[in-house]
Amino acid sequence: MKLIVTYLLALVLVSSCSTGKSDDSTLFIGTYRIIDQMVPYPYIVKQSKDSMFLFNNKGVMLEKIFNNKIEKHDTIDFNQKQLKILNKNSEGMYVFDLLDTLNFKPLKNGKPNPKNCAKFNQIQSNRDVDVERLRIDLNNTIWKHDIVADENSNPNQDLITRQTIQFKKDSLFVLTDYYYQGLKMVSEYEVKSYTFFKIDDLCFLSFQKKNDNPQPIFQIIDYDSGIIKLLDFSSREVKEISFQKTSIIREDFQELIKQTTYYSNCFDGYQGEYYIGDDVTFSKGNEYLIENIKRDAPTNNTKSGYIIVHFNINCQGNVGRFGLIQMDRYFKEILFSKELVSHIINKVSNLNDFPSSYSQIKWLEYKDVHAFLMFKLQNGKIVDLCP
Repeated sequence: MKLIVTYLLALVLVSSCSTGKSDDSTLFIGTYRIIDQMVPYPYIVKQSKDSMFLFNNKGVMLEKIFNNKIEKHDTIDFNQKQLKILNKNSEGMYVFDLLDTLNFKPLKNGKPNPKNCAKFNQIQSNRDVDVERLRIDLNNTIWKHDIVADENSNPNQDLITRQTIQFKKDSLFVLTDYYYQGLKMVSEYEVKSYTFFKIDDLCFLSFQKKNDNPQPIFQIIDYDSGIIKLLDFSSREVKEISFQKTSIIREDFQELIKQTTYYSNCFDGYQGEYYIGDDVTFSKGNEYLIENIKRDAPTNNTKSGYIIVHFNINCQGNVGRFGLIQMDRYFKEILFSKELVSHIINKVSNLNDFPSSYSQIKWLEYKDVHAFLMFKLQNGKIVDLCP
């Protein structure tokens, strides 16, 4: 991601977002690798007049080489990475790391596999951000934003997903609430590390988990009137998201966290499907599920159709990351009562008899799976379930 000369490196290491743009430099931000799985690839490459720089997801400069050529079929020869440029256009480039055959699996003939390459987007400049004000507000305010669905999300048509975030000194708490027709269905939270840093005149916010669970880097493009605007590069289409100030008191937020179940994907980059590889279906079977979820179900609904609850099962067998789709008997959109939907989603969220989801397939590695339960309703009563 970053810098140009030695004295700027010191600024990055202390995460200082100072001024000092280099007019003859270009930044490329790593978005994801593996075209059909989109595993985050959190690196930044900086091209200056006579040099190339490689930065990690914390804004630390890893290497500098004296070369500034980025053209199709060229190779950027860092010691740690040999980035073969498979394609390049005005928006960015696709690269293949010739030194990393674990994450960049080549074709059988040893040549780079275009499917497994990493995408870099060329970063555009933006208006100056009031960095000092943002740095203070970041840690003194509880923030919220609504999730914009993309290829990284589970199928969802009817739930509003909202996240509330508290930044601390070096970590953040993310509370995720799922709403249907204005009623909160279920909540979960997780904890991540984060870094706030700058390269040239551009500011970035990055999240971190374990080293084997890469997280995306966001570009901060504006901060004004209590709104942080960021660019999210983690899906095929770059999208703008906004963190908005809330009036929630920090102590009240921590009380909410204490009352909420912890859920985190073991690997955020890619989830397998429940029907691929080892069996990760519910161990007690569908009959148990039907009887368990039918018990005490609201009776204020007489519609017929299907309620499909999507979710992830992580490598510990825990459930989270919900989505909801509803259809009538003819597979057209329908809305069941919020009391019934709430009952079903809460029942599903408390299931704990799923097996571990680690992949045993050499050609398709994953730690979590996407699954769903499709409830068939007749006159408001659950009569069947699949898969």
